[in-house]
Amino acid sequence: MKVIRLHKTGGPEVLQIDEMDSPKPGLDEVLIKAHSIGVGLPDQLIRTGRYPWMPKLPTIPGIEMSGTVAAIGKKVTKFKEGESVIVSAVPQRGCYAEYMVADVNWVFPYSKTINPSFAASLINYRVAWNILHTAARVRAGDTVVIVGAAGGVGNALLQLAKAAELVTIALTRSPLKVKYLIEQGADHVIETSSNDLLKQIKTVTCGRGVDFFIDPVGGVSFVNHLDLLAPMGMLIMYGLMEGFPPDGVFRAQCKNWARSPAVRMFSIHSYDDQPEVTEKNVEILLKMIEDFRIRPMIYAELPLNMASEAHRLLESGDVMGKIVLQPDRIEPLYTNFSNTF
Repeated sequence: MKVIRLHKTGGPEVLQIDEMDSPKPGLDEVLIKAHSIGVGLPDQLIRTGRYPWMPKLPTIPGIEMSGTVAAIGKKVTKFKEGESVIVSAVPQRGCYAEYMVADVNWVFPYSKTINPSFAASLINYRVAWNILHTAARVRAGDTVVIVGAAGGVGNALLQLAKAAELVTIALTRSPLKVKYLIEQGADHVIETSSNDLLKQIKTVTCGRGVDFFIDPVGGVSFVNHLDLLAPMGMLIMYGLMEGFPPDGVFRAQCKNWARSPAVRMFSIHSYDDQPEVTEKNVEILLKMIEDFRIRPMIYAELPLNMASEAHRLLESGDVMGKIVLQPDRIEPLYTNFSNTF
């Protein structure tokens, strides 16, 4: 079978196409034939060697997949061959492949009426769901800032925030994405490359600040976001696109003591030993797709051998929505946001 492997870290070009023997399922495992494989931030961080849970090389990246059951282990009674399933491979990775073996506890069924590309995007929504409902514990009417709202997790956060009746402020560095985010239902959109963020946030919130600021970037500017929070507000970091924040975050909190700001780190790895939580998340999110309350936006469906191109697109900053790899696809498909359920 064909797989995409990393033998060294670096740019998109290090994503190498390899041939490997197809795996066989163990007693409690399921062999899945891939239909759609999600491409996202954790894959980028692993490829560049910046992931806090960095695996040994060589490794096959990828934490999310939709596909069909190709074979089952002798102790597996939950599935049968040909069934449509979603794989959450956050702890083990390995989804950039034509076939993969997964522990049965991390494999979840979905209806064939749901687009497989949508199903492969649900781990993004799982991250977003837990940021909002377990890390932040949002309530209707809360104001939330979403950094990178046009990307895969950002788009999921925006849609789930709207479903939770939050007031959404979508941030983007690209003027080309402003119209897209308005069409996605953002209450306010701020294009950060040409606007004073503090001034814009204060204007939008009538000087109060925001209840939650959700950031996948980190880096030296992370500490400045404390100034944007309302009293009892929370700054949530779920990624390290620009590295770790400076050491003075707690000191900056103390300088804002009168507003009691909170800082929270979030990682979906918090649930690496709780497949039952993921199962509940997936059930909720699949129901939301069926009820038309969320709609994964697929930017591109690319052949597996275009994994390097997928990562170049992500790094370009032009992607709006989700990129998926599909081993059976021959030609790339760019959808321009016209997906239907």
